[in-house]
Amino acid sequence: MQNKKPNSTRKICIIGGYGAMGQLLMRFLQTLPHYEISLFGEQDWDSPKHKLNNQDIVLISTPIAVTSTVIQKVSTYLNEYTILADLTSIKEEPLNIMLTAHRGPVVGLHPIFGPTINKAAKRVIIYCHGRHHEAYQWFIDDLIHLDFTLKQMSARAHDDAMTFIQGIEHFSVFCMGLFLKKHNIDLIELRSLSSPVYRMELNIIGRLFNQDPHLYANIIVSDNKRLDMIAEYAKLITEQASYLKNDDGKEQFVNHFNEVKNWMGEFSNKAYHESDRLLGIVSPT
Repeated sequence: MQNKKPNSTRKICIIGGYGAMGQLLMRFLQTLPHYEISLFGEQDWDSPKHKLNNQDIVLISTPIAVTSTVIQKVSTYLNEYTILADLTSIKEEPLNIMLTAHRGPVVGLHPIFGPTINKAAKRVIIYCHGRHHEAYQWFIDDLIHLDFTLKQMSARAHDDAMTFIQGIEHFSVFCMGLFLKKHNIDLIELRSLSSPVYRMELNIIGRLFNQDPHLYANIIVSDNKRLDMIAEYAKLITEQASYLKNDDGKEQFVNHFNEVKNWMGEFSNKAYHESDRLLGIVSPT
């Protein structure tokens, strides 16, 4: 491993650095005076060695669909002391590929935010240990110094959580938009009739459809486990809808409602009051 004194110049190359997330990372990282940042785009594959050789860290910020291929290509040009990291929203598969393809330090990163933020405060970056965590601790420390919140997780735990957060949640919002379109709902009128809570839900639907469809398609279909869970979720909805047609449908609904409420415990009460505060229904105490 190549040892450097704290705050000595660190050479960082961002693969996919001309994309939205790559540009965002560059803007934050270049505020640190000891960073020398270079960007790597499609045009650089003609002569990749001069940009990838002798880097302290190489960050892969590419679409999920091509990340595995990019890891394989990049790793052939890296020195063994170079830290290799990916920024995709799944962690287990790319982390395993990096560990196989690269002999040096490896870490998986996932920024839990989009490329439009302008402040790091309260923005979470998840990191999953790969190999030689002591070699990349300086980078984790620098991200914390920039005011990001760093959360360490295993790759498996991360992917399990993202199956719900990014798989089922995004798919549910997508289906709601599809349903509104199918029935040609007047969204402006619907919004004017909605309480603050439901107005926010409409805004969430509108927010999703204001973004890149390819991005969400890649996120939702990023692994088979997500697709299996979405299919299981769709089956659950169909079953619950069929129960409502039974004579005891209302009673079944109430029973299932109470089962979930009891399972959630204190969380549901906290969520109720926190959502009120976020929506400005009550003043913060």
